[in-house]
Amino acid sequence: MKSISIIGVAVWLAVSTAAGYGYSVWAINSGRVIPVSGATLAISVIVVAVILLSLAVPIWRYKRNLKKATLALEQNPTAKVVKPMPVDPFYAVRVLVLAKAGAVTASMLGGWHIGVIIKQYTAPVVVESSTGTNIAAGIASLVLLAVSFIVEWMCRLPSDPKGPGVKKDSAVAA
Repeated sequence: MKSISIIGVAVWLAVSTAAGYGYSVWAINSGRVIPVSGATLAISVIVVAVILLSLAVPIWRYKRNLKKATLALEQNPTAKVVKPMPVDPFYAVRVLVLAKAGAVTASMLGGWHIGVIIKQYTAPVVVESSTGTNIAAGIASLVLLAVSFIVEWMCRLPSDPKGPGVKKDSAVAA
């Protein structure tokens, strides 16, 4: 499975920033107020980041224990080393897909809030009480984005340098 595309995340961030800024401009020109996120949005996004990180911990433990067992066997080939119980591959794929979805969602939420914050601070009157929750939601979105990249790194399979590779000459066209 491909890793999270930084370019894709940047595109979603840019599009949603433009959307947040554009909606804020439209709202002000229409006599409405700039949208303000509730504090519960920031809390919810942080909770999602914590849950995503906790779902990836068993995968990280398995990789760590497998690496320890491999190093022990390399140092002493006759040692009796217990191989760790593998993680269900479907579980690992689901966690990886959740990390990718979290990255896209975080970039969209973060971009929206960046656009709204830009409009709030370029407006003639800045209401400080309304900017705090938008800043908190933007920071929470960036935390979820960072956690998504960390979880993707935790789910990455180790490369097998001794494993059989496909040589260029032996590849057959499908």
